[in-house]
Amino acid sequence: MFGPTARLLKVLGLMALTLGFYFIARFEFLIWNWSLFKNKEAADIVWAFVVGLRFDLSSIFVLSAPLLVWTFIPWPASFQRFWTLTTAAFYCILHVPFLVLNLVDNEFINFVGRRFTFDSLFIVNEVPGKIWNFFISYWHLFSINAVITFSFVAAVIFWVRRVEPGLTWHPASRLKAWLRFSGLCFLSICCAVIAIRGGVQNKPISFVSATVFPAPLLNNLVLNSTFTFVRSYGAQSLKREVFFADEKEMLRHLNGSLPGSNLEGRRPKQKPNIFLIVLESFGAEFVGPNDQGQSYTPFLDDLKKRSLSFTHAYANGRRSIEGIGALLAGIPALMNEPFISSHFTTNYFVGLGTLLSQNGYQTSFFHGGHNGTMFFDSFMASAGVEKYYGAKEYANPQDDDGVWGIWDRPFLQWMVGQLQTAPPPFMTTVFTLTSHQPYKVPAAVQDQYPEGPLPILKTIAYTDDALKAFFESAQKQSWYQNSIFILTADHAALHYREQFDNDLGNYQIPFIIYSPGIALPPVDLQQQVQQIDVLPTILDILGQKATEKNYLGSSIFTPGEKVVVNFIDGRYLLFAKNYWMRWTPDHGDAQLFAIADRKGEQNLTGPEHQTQKDGLFLKLKAHIQYFNTGMWDNKLYYPSR
Repeated sequence: MFGPTARLLKVLGLMALTLGFYFIARFEFLIWNWSLFKNKEAADIVWAFVVGLRFDLSSIFVLSAPLLVWTFIPWPASFQRFWTLTTAAFYCILHVPFLVLNLVDNEFINFVGRRFTFDSLFIVNEVPGKIWNFFISYWHLFSINAVITFSFVAAVIFWVRRVEPGLTWHPASRLKAWLRFSGLCFLSICCAVIAIRGGVQNKPISFVSATVFPAPLLNNLVLNSTFTFVRSYGAQSLKREVFFADEKEMLRHLNGSLPGSNLEGRRPKQKPNIFLIVLESFGAEFVGPNDQGQSYTPFLDDLKKRSLSFTHAYANGRRSIEGIGALLAGIPALMNEPFISSHFTTNYFVGLGTLLSQNGYQTSFFHGGHNGTMFFDSFMASAGVEKYYGAKEYANPQDDDGVWGIWDRPFLQWMVGQLQTAPPPFMTTVFTLTSHQPYKVPAAVQDQYPEGPLPILKTIAYTDDALKAFFESAQKQSWYQNSIFILTADHAALHYREQFDNDLGNYQIPFIIYSPGIALPPVDLQQQVQQIDVLPTILDILGQKATEKNYLGSSIFTPGEKVVVNFIDGRYLLFAKNYWMRWTPDHGDAQLFAIADRKGEQNLTGPEHQTQKDGLFLKLKAHIQYFNTGMWDNKLYYPSR
């Protein structure tokens, strides 16, 4: 007779068996799509299988959790037959549908370019009446998958009914058996928790944890469809909005459709080095003299006078994770979940690192935070950035702030040293750290920086001083004169100036382009610019033409009236030259305000504003349809015109 320990071992054995079938499903994924994988490095493919075990174990333990609890019940020996039949049936009910989902997804991924998620269930509406056509087209895949599925069911039944773990119930040693069973239960619970979380790291694994390669296809090989389906259940979804039946009409209303460039005939003859400096929480109100004439950023104030500095610059999100996605991938935060951590992160996109590496650039990303923070290291691989430098690479814990990572001043100086060996041309991004809660500066310089109405202002002053020291060191380097520096922020922060405490101020950030030895043409410094404009601006400076294009962003050197669209808590915001708009879908008409009315107190409803309102509303709808459709259909890019 089987005892409770033997039953628990049987269930754990079933999970090990299932892991083998997940390997088979992933192998079929590879072979079935071999035409896409054949040019990939063999080492990368092998590593995808290894990393995939983490996601397989998480998925299997999630589905098997109810059965584990079922097994913890100390069933009497007389219930053995009932337990055997129920366990086999229960296990198949839990696992067979998801095994089938993985097998079917081996072809379905070619339709959408990513693994099946809960939100992909809309495709079920397309299935009725098409089953036979699907079977004819993929009869060999259906046949193979049917064999695999029936083999799984047979293996489960055989394992539960026939395989003897070799542990039996001995009444004479009941205490020992109970202790062994209790210990095994506790160990099983610990293993289940660790497996479901994907390890013992601070955050459970998510979609972004699978972005270990620049190629989305390899990242999809890492994942399994069970994981993507379960983890996407309950997540905020995007509506499939269709405002334009004609795609060309939709594109016409986007910034990316504006023609021309002020750089034509005036681009640098030598490929410049590109520095993208992202300042943590540097809202526009923190830069320059405030209403009382005090400035916490004297260095940036001086740099602005020698640079192209835009007065209407906006972030594309409210969080760091959203800002980095906008800057390095050109993807704004037009949904509740950040792109980097969403199930759309395996969609096809072309990051700045990928594009510049095609032009002979070496690319890197520096962030003083502890490696793994906000999935930046994983995302850099997807964006094609070759080297990631974090607190781990800095390797001097004496400069750690004890909370987030390395203080800005030593980290920026260390970055200069690392770039001494970088062959030009290179592109590097640095994301500062210190101006973040709890807003600490090193104790040794505590008294060197002014206090302000907000605690963050002392750290703003510290980082400004760190930038000054960085540029003083950079001036001594051979690459300095042939470099272009783009300085902006990841997002705005808390407000202490009333004119910024509103929808516009929540997104306003500095946007500065400084080129010490390169002459750039004059541009309209009053135009609307945003984070997603950084990528097309850099390509425009280099004269690099892409065959495919994300039409949401535009080079700042392209003339024309542009708009910025943001999304927050179910509301869309559009910022234009003289007006801004707020719209909550399904909650009435859009509201139009003058830019001077920053608080949105007077909705402009008169007929004299209707033409302007209608035009901006079309632009807003075009952005929504373009983004939402691009996410769902994995079609964020259109052929360049």
